[in-house]
This record gives sequence, C-alpha cells and structure tokens, in this order.
Amino acid sequence: MALSFKNRAIYILGFLLLIPLLSVQAQDEQAIDSKFEAPANPAHDKLIKLHPLQLGLGEIYVGYERSRTGFVSNEIGLSYINRIYLKDGDSRFSRDKPVNTHGVGIRMSQRHYTSKKGSAPFGFFHGPTFGYRFILFQDSSYKLFGLPEPNQTDPNVRYVGRLYLNTFDLAYQLGGQFRLTQHLTLEIAGGIGARLKYAFSRDADELLEDLFVGKKIISDTNGSILVTPLPQLKLSVGYSF
Repeated sequence: MALSFKNRAIYILGFLLLIPLLSVQAQDEQAIDSKFEAPANPAHDKLIKLHPLQLGLGEIYVGYERSRTGFVSNEIGLSYINRIYLKDGDSRFSRDKPVNTHGVGIRMSQRHYTSKKGSAPFGFFHGPTFGYRFILFQDSSYKLFGLPEPNQTDPNVRYVGRLYLNTFDLAYQLGGQFRLTQHLTLEIAGGIGARLKYAFSRDADELLEDLFVGKKIISDTNGSILVTPLPQLKLSVGYSF
C-alpha cells in the first residue's frame, strides 16, 4: 500500500532530525582521543554573540557557545524572524519578494578548533551545523498566493488554508573566532549545505510551488516539500567570560 504524503513527509523530516544526533554520537566517540581531554580555559570558555548580518535579513539572532574541552565547543542559537524572501519570477533560485512574518528558529553546531594549544573557543574551527525554523505569515494566504479574498456568494471561489513554513538546515562550516579585547570577540565563518522546506496550506496545491524557492521533492493538495542549496556567511560579535 502506497504511503500517503503526510506519512512520507513525517519519515523524511524524522530522518533529518536523526542526522545531527548521529553526528554528535560519532563525535562523542572520537572524544576518547587524548587531545579532546584537554581542559578548556575556564576564564574564557563561554561566549554570548549577536549576528548583525542577520538583522538586515529580518532576523534577530543571539547565540551562546561553550567549550567542552580546549579543542571542542558546542553552540546554540535562538532567533526571531520578522521577514523572509519568497520567489519572485520564474527562476527556481530567485528570492526577491520580502514578506513580513512571525517566526522562531534554533541553530545547533559542534566546532572542532584546530590550534595545537587547545585554545577553544578561539582560533580556526570547522564542524557541522543544524537548524530549524517555524514561520507564520502576517499577510493572509489569499494575498500571498495572489488570490481574491473569498466571497461566499461566488460559487467558483477558491478557498485555501493558512500558510505555514517549516525549514530544516544541515550544513558544514569553516571559520575563525578571535579576541579583540579581553572580552570582546569577532567571528567570521562560511559554510555550505542544504535546506529542506515543508510548506503547508490546505488546498493550496500548485500555488505552494509558485511561492517558495527550491526544487520540489514531493507534494499533494495541502503541502509541498522542497530542497534548496544553503550557502552561509556568518559574522558575529560577542562577549567572552
């Protein structure tokens, strides 16, 4: 018996959630190596960070990083998203249409610092990142899809449900983080990965594909799953303690 769209979507999203957990487990096993047992600097093993580039993209993003050892750290970030960009035109990768939103996001990463001195969380680093976002749109679905507001006296009116968007990010980053003063820090990093999008609006059907950037994987009358490349550029200023 063929799987329904909902069941296929659950299996795909569940698999994506398992990926970072398996990655962390594998990296924890590597911690047996002696260099990962070196202690972090207790005077500067924690950072609180702001990401100014994200402000220009409609996102308030605050991060917290803590060193597990002198070579490994974990970072978690929380964000509020008040604007995203939708597809404008026929291009699969053109995202020039800004829309107002209410959204939240979470990012998690594990970093491996390359300095032989064990100076984490400072120096050059690399490691995997995972992110999730849940987004509601301030405008009605009819406005977003370019449809007239429903008129109950019109027998041919098309009804669609409220629009929701879930995204799952998986990427690998490279970068460096350095102390500018005793406590002020600067981080610059880049990465490449993929973003999986699950858009849902009851009875929207083909309208979902016309609205969101990405290549369709599966879809039905109520939802669509798409994937798109995810290049990343990261700039943060922080306070270490």
